[in-house]
Amino acid sequence: MDSEPDLTLYYAIHRQMRVDTVRYAAAVQDATEGDRGGRVRALARWARGFAYELDDHHYVEDAFFLPSLWTRVPSVAEVLDDLDADHRAMDEILARWTGVAARLADPQVPFGPAKDEAVELAVGLRDLLDRHLEVENREVLPLFSEHFTAAEYDAVFQQAVAGGRKTGLWFIVPWNVDALPPEARDALVAAVPPPMQAFWAATRDEFRRLVDDAFGGVQLDRRADVAA
Repeated sequence: MDSEPDLTLYYAIHRQMRVDTVRYAAAVQDATEGDRGGRVRALARWARGFAYELDDHHYVEDAFFLPSLWTRVPSVAEVLDDLDADHRAMDEILARWTGVAARLADPQVPFGPAKDEAVELAVGLRDLLDRHLEVENREVLPLFSEHFTAAEYDAVFQQAVAGGRKTGLWFIVPWNVDALPPEARDALVAAVPPPMQAFWAATRDEFRRLVDDAFGGVQLDRRADVAA
């Protein structure tokens, strides 16, 4: 290959997903009924946005990235079938997640059962996503570097950007930018069209306030070190 794809954003997204599901589970486990007027309400809004991000990420993988890889590397089919099964399992979790998070924040809903349901769902998503992304990082993403040139991978990437579902961009755009290390973040923002730069500028501060409101003071367990 003359040049290898730049997978910085892909790996960064996976890392941030693992970190975020760890800290969301920790935040829900630590939640008290007195948090319903503040942090738990912010957690519910954050969960709604993250559900958009995860749904869109899986959609573009299923529609663009993974079929392109299978065409080049048919021997990866069994791994991709297993990953597809994980996506379907996560679809079931996401179909419930936003509503469960909203009930946890609702003072009209008994707190104990709402918390039990929210913890069960959060821990299930955390553990499934952690295992799933470990497989992708180890067995799938390196194949793009081995079998695609930078130009070929960029063509798939641009198809994914154009073909994404575009729902929840108020969360997806700043989440993806902030997932990157600062030096890569600046390069990404400089490379996108001016309207997208303007959209990021308009949403980044509110997004960061939401993250602070939802996760300020949350103590992470050792899984966050693994995800990092």
